[in-house]
Amino acid sequence: MRILIPGLLAALLFSGCGGGASVSEHQCIAGDWQTLGYRDGANGQRSTSLLAHQNACGEHGIVPDRQGYMLGWKEGVREFCEPNNGFVVGERGGAYYNVCPAELREPFLAAYHQGRSLYQARTTLRQIDRAIVHTTEQLDAVIQEIVSSTAAQFSGTLLPAERLELLARTKSLAEEQARLEDQLVDLELEYVDAERELNSLTASLAAVTY
Repeated sequence: MRILIPGLLAALLFSGCGGGASVSEHQCIAGDWQTLGYRDGANGQRSTSLLAHQNACGEHGIVPDRQGYMLGWKEGVREFCEPNNGFVVGERGGAYYNVCPAELREPFLAAYHQGRSLYQARTTLRQIDRAIVHTTEQLDAVIQEIVSSTAAQFSGTLLPAERLELLARTKSLAEEQARLEDQLVDLELEYVDAERELNSLTASLAAVTY
C-alpha cells in the first residue's frame, strides 16, 4: 500500500494534541487563525473546535478570526480526506468525525474502513495473546497450589478434619487446572485463526494503492 502524507500535514497531525487549553496564550496573541484552522482540519477535527479556541482566547481578551480559521480548516480537511490518509487514520484506530466534503467522502471512507479492519484484526490478535498470557499465569499458580496442598497432606500433625479439608481443596484445584487447560487450548486455536485472518488481510491490502 502506497502511503504518502505531505510533510506539513504529518507535522500538524501531531501538533496541538496535549491536554489543557486548545490553544496557548502565545497562539491567541499571534492570531494565525488560518494556520490553526488548517491544523484542526488536517487532524480531522470538526470546525466547531473554533469554539474551544474562542473560550481559551477569551481568557486573554482575544477574539478569533472565524473567516481566517474556516479558510484554513477547509484546506486542512481536504488534506485529511485524502484516501491514503484515511487508511493511515483507520489503521491507527483513529476516529472519523464526518468532516469530509461529499466529493471526497466515499474514497476516504473506503480507505478508512480498510485501515480500520487491519487495526481491528491486530487488536483482536493482541487481546487473545494477552488472554493466553493471563491464563497461563493462572494455570501456573493453580499447579503450584496443588503441589503445596498435596505435600501438606503428608504432615503427621494433621487432624482428620484438616486432612479432609486439604483433600477437598486439592480436588477443587485439580478441577480448576482442567478448566484452565481447556481454556488455554481454545485460546491458542483462536490465536491461530486470528493470525491467519490478519495475514490474509495484510496480503490483500498490500496490492491496494491510493
